[in-house]
Formats: sequence, structure tokens, C-alpha cells
Amino acid sequence: MERNTFLAILLSVVVLFTYQAVFVGPKQKQLKESQVISNQELALKESSNATIQSNDNTITTNTSQEDKIYDISTTDGKFSFNSVGGSLHKVEFSPDASFPIKDILKIESLANVPYEGQKIDDQKISLSYKDRNLQVTKSYDLDHKELIKVRMEIKNLSEISILNNAQFKAFEIDTSRLEINSNRNYALFEYSLSDQHKILRKGSATKFSDKNNLMGTSPLNWVGFRDHYNAFVIKPEFETKSYEIKSDSEKTLSISFEPVEKTLAPGESVVYEFSIYAGPQNPWIMKSYHKGFEKIFAFSNFFIIEWIGKAIYYTIPVFHGIFKSWGVAIILISLLIYGLTYPLTMKSMMSMRKMQEIQPKLNALKERHKNDPQKLNVEMIEIYRREKINPFGGCLPFLIQMPFFMALYQILWRAQYFQGQGFLWIKDLSQPDRLIIFPFYLPLIGNELNILPILTGGIMFLQQKISSKNMIATDEQQIMQQKMMMYILPVMMTFMFYKFASSWAIYFLVFYILSTAAQWRISKVASKK
Repeated sequence: MERNTFLAILLSVVVLFTYQAVFVGPKQKQLKESQVISNQELALKESSNATIQSNDNTITTNTSQEDKIYDISTTDGKFSFNSVGGSLHKVEFSPDASFPIKDILKIESLANVPYEGQKIDDQKISLSYKDRNLQVTKSYDLDHKELIKVRMEIKNLSEISILNNAQFKAFEIDTSRLEINSNRNYALFEYSLSDQHKILRKGSATKFSDKNNLMGTSPLNWVGFRDHYNAFVIKPEFETKSYEIKSDSEKTLSISFEPVEKTLAPGESVVYEFSIYAGPQNPWIMKSYHKGFEKIFAFSNFFIIEWIGKAIYYTIPVFHGIFKSWGVAIILISLLIYGLTYPLTMKSMMSMRKMQEIQPKLNALKERHKNDPQKLNVEMIEIYRREKINPFGGCLPFLIQMPFFMALYQILWRAQYFQGQGFLWIKDLSQPDRLIIFPFYLPLIGNELNILPILTGGIMFLQQKISSKNMIATDEQQIMQQKMMMYILPVMMTFMFYKFASSWAIYFLVFYILSTAAQWRISKVASKK
């Protein structure tokens, strides 16, 4: 394999492990506009408004309260409600993968007060709080597949008007119990927020700092969190005026928002309704609710990568619909993308071949004009012109292919429709192929034999052998480098992708088979000269 190709692969690996932070979740910018509303802005006076807060000022923590948990299970997951704070406390889509959000839709000023709970049926629950001035009733209705309907009623029981400036906590992200370094899927954690101007996204949302803090005064459309396959999106069905993202520690971050203020006369109530999507990251399902939930589903903030990603994502099910196999669909999309980029690939390889052919002439020029760089540049340019060679021809085609690589990386890792789908001996395309499960652990590979990465490494070795025959070596050092790459690169790539999803491994196997065929064709062209 030529040096430029080797560098291109190394660049691909760098992109692979930094893509989430750089392209999917760019850093947020601090907004200039901000607005903080305190619940203590207005004093409790007979002639003025009071603010909504707990009548029992001694309640500051929930340690003195007895937590009562109410569980509701649906086809998509398990939802736990807590009597302290009256919130949806925990969401569990899979017992094998933690979904790290909690304290969903708490009223901040009443976050630690005890609510009375009543489980109306298997899909509905009501939680209420009451003191001498205030009554809050929260109703959760989970009887709508992936949609959760929430209704909150706040009633003024006092004899004076109350300024309703309640702040709602959308949710808190808590990653303190996750072993981040042991699961690469945590890199797919992302929180996002949509206001009337933009969508803010933060990928690799496992560690937080003050840099994540953000305050905005734009109305909020929705706020959400997603992991590998599932999404949780909250949409307020009322007008909001501000929101806040705040990092409480390295492992916790909360997102809250405020409705437009309303003064409640004695005996008057205000009702807030929310729509929550809790289910798989399936844009077809999300769109069916006509709430804009599907906007949380994205591959990149860069238009080109996002457009390519969406095109590939919606094309794969078309192939599946025809051939009834997700594995065949992956192979066909690999062939399609390689076919589209094949002219660029061949142009890149031919350009590198020509660069090798003129390398002896360039070395002679460098020796002849080693004391005259200006003269050297002039004559090198003349050689490039005469031989019709673009010195950057080996790299530019690869850079053009990079958006396809980045989009495929996201799709083959995140696409929910591969989950639980088999192909040949593979039981789940979203997991390693696991041809054999050992009753013991081996260094580096664990207790499973994944044959696809090993086959890919073997094809890469064959490609290196063919590439070395095409290479025109000009010195001993270059020959040694080529031999090192022939053995080291396939082994390195095999272990690097050993635990990746088999969908990703299938794509790489097909890619290197086609790339090896292209190298073989180059060798045939070279042998005729």
C-alpha cells in the first residue's frame, strides 16, 4: 500500500474516534441574551402577588421523606415515578443498557416535597401535592405506544393572587454510575435542544463542565436525549420564555425551562400539557406523531454529511424491502457507494503510481539543486506539467470520499433497524458476529471469536502484497517501511475493529475486497508498460 493510502487510513481511524465530538456534537456557544427569574423577586404582601413555592419552607431535601416508587411497563420500556417531587424518576429501555436521565418534569421550587400517588390503571398514574396555598396535580398517560401525555394543573388555594413563574426541570443527566471507558456506545450519548432559531446538540454527553452552561430567552420547541438506539424527547404544548442548561458536576447536567408568567387569582388554576416521545430512534415512528420528534434524529450538523447520511439511511431499507435481508442490504449499499467513488479511487491510485514513477527524477533534481530551492521548485513543476501529474491527486479524491465515510460510520453504528437482525451465522448485526463463544477469556479478544474482522485483516494483508508489487521503491528505507505496513497495519486494524458491530465489519470487508481488486487492476496496467 502506498504511503498516501496508509496516511489516509490513519486519518480515517482518527476521524472514526473523534467524529462524535467534532461533527455530531459541536461545542455550544454561550448566548449573549440571558434571563434568570428568581422565585423570590416578589415579596408575599397582601396587596401584591406571591410566587409559587412550597408552603413548608423546612423541606429542603428528600432525605426525610419516604420515596414511594410507582412502576409502569410498556412495550418500549419501564418507567418509574417517585413520590418525592412527583416526577418521572427513571427511564429504562433495556435492562442491559442504562439510560442516564432522571427527575423528569420536576417543578424546581417543589422538587423535594412529598406527593400522594395513585395508579389509576396499568398505563396511567396521578401524583398530587397540596398545602394551604397551593395544589399541584400531575397526570401521566402512557397508553399511546411511544407517546406519553403529561398534564399538570397548578391551583391557587390562597386568598391572594399568586404569580405563577414555576420553573420546570426537563430532566437531569447523571452518568456517575456508568463505566464510561468500558462501553464505546456511550460516545453516542447526546442531548439536544430546539428553540425558535436553532437546534443545539452536544455529543459524547458523558462528562460536563461550566463550558456546557447556557441560558437562552428564546421559546423552547423541544428538548431531548438519545443513546445508541433510543430517544427521549419532551415537547411543551404551551408557550415558554426561557431555558437553562447547567452543569452541576462532572457527571451531572440539568436542563430546565420556564413558561410565560401568569397571575393566578384566588381559586384559579393553570394547566400545562407536555408530549413526550420515549422509544426507538426510528424516524418513521417519530414522524407519525406529527410533533417534530424526528428532528432529534441527525447524523451531523454539517449539511453535506447530514444529506449523505440521510440518503444512505433511507436507501438501505429499500434494498431490504427487495431482498428481505439486512446483511444483503449492507453489501449492496457498500457496492453502490464504492461504485460512485470508484472513478475517484482509480484516479487517486493512478496518480500515486505516476508519482512513484517520477520519484527517481525528483530525487535527482533535489540532489542537483539542493542549494537552490527556487530553481528546484521551478523544475519540479515543469516535470509535473510534462507528465500531466497533480501532486495532490492522491489525497484530494480521498478527501472527497470522507463525507461518505463519516455518514456510513454513524449509520452502521447507530441505525436502529439493524438491532436484533441476523445474517448468515450472525445473530445480531448491531453486535460483533461472535462465530464462537469460548468458556474462557483470551487476552485482547475476550471470550468470543469474531471472524469478520479477521477476514478483513487477511484481505488487507493481500492488498498490501499486491500494493508492494506495484510500488517502485527508490531506497532501502522505503522498502522496509512497506514491509512493516504489510504486517503491522492488518493486525492493528483487526484488533481495533474486533468489537465493532458486524454491520460495520461487513462494510469494511466488502470495501477492502473491492479495494484489493482495484489494486490488482493497477498492477495489470503497470505490467503492460
